[in-house]
Amino acid sequence: MNLLDKTRWTYSFPWGSIINPDTDKEICINDQLVSYHPDGSVHFGCSNAICNGWKMDKNWNVIKTTSNWSVGSVISKEDSRTHFGTYRFVFRLPNFRGSWPAIWFLDLHPLPPKGDGMGMPPETDVFEHFRKDGFFTRFHLTHSFHEGPTYTNNTILSKTYWKLWPLDLNDIELVFTWLPSGMTWVVNGKNTMTVPSATPNYPLRPMNLIMGAGLGLDWKPNVGQFEDFVISRAEYYPSV
Repeated sequence: MNLLDKTRWTYSFPWGSIINPDTDKEICINDQLVSYHPDGSVHFGCSNAICNGWKMDKNWNVIKTTSNWSVGSVISKEDSRTHFGTYRFVFRLPNFRGSWPAIWFLDLHPLPPKGDGMGMPPETDVFEHFRKDGFFTRFHLTHSFHEGPTYTNNTILSKTYWKLWPLDLNDIELVFTWLPSGMTWVVNGKNTMTVPSATPNYPLRPMNLIMGAGLGLDWKPNVGQFEDFVISRAEYYPSV
C-alpha cells in the first residue's frame, strides 16, 4: 500500500491545526507546505510567515488564529488508520538548524464508550531528527516508545541510530515492523530498537500515522536555509 497517496491524508488534528496552542511557541500546520511531485515523492516544508489556522478552546469551540511559524505535515484520516504490519520509508532529511522532521503514530480516537480507540497514549516515534545545531546532530535519528503522551514524559524506551557522516547527505531507508508480538526498527539494514508486546500500554488497535516537517523554536531555526523534508517512498504491508 502506498502511504503517500494524497487521498489518505488530512492537515489538522481533531483539536486544530495549531501545534502547542496557547504558548509563545505556536506553529501552524499548513497544507500549502505539503507538495506532491511527479516522481511520487512528497515534500514537507517550513515557513517563517503568517499562517492562518484554528484551535479548540477549553469548551471545544473553534477559534481562528494565526501563527508566525508553519510546517507541512499530514495526518491519516479516520478510514486510513493502519495496524499490524511492515512499514518501509525512504527519505532525505533537511539540512538546517532548528529542523525537526518526524514520522510517528498516535491514536486520535477516544476510549470506549465514546470511541474505539486507546485515547491519546501511547505514542510511537518511528523516528525524530533533532537538528539543534549545525553539525553534531546531523549524525543521528532517534526512535522512542511512550506509554503516554510525550508531554507527560512517559518514555518507556528510546534508542538512537548513529552514522559517521551527516545523514542529510544520503537517502535513508527505515523499516518499522509492528506486530502483536512486538515492534522492531531497522535503519539502513541495522536493527536499532525492539519493543516487546509486554511493554506497558503496548498498542493493539489501529493508530493514526503522522509524517512531516517540524521546527524546534528553542533551537533558533535558521530561516535562511530552510530545506524540505522529502519522503520518496512510504509503503505499508499489512500482516496476514
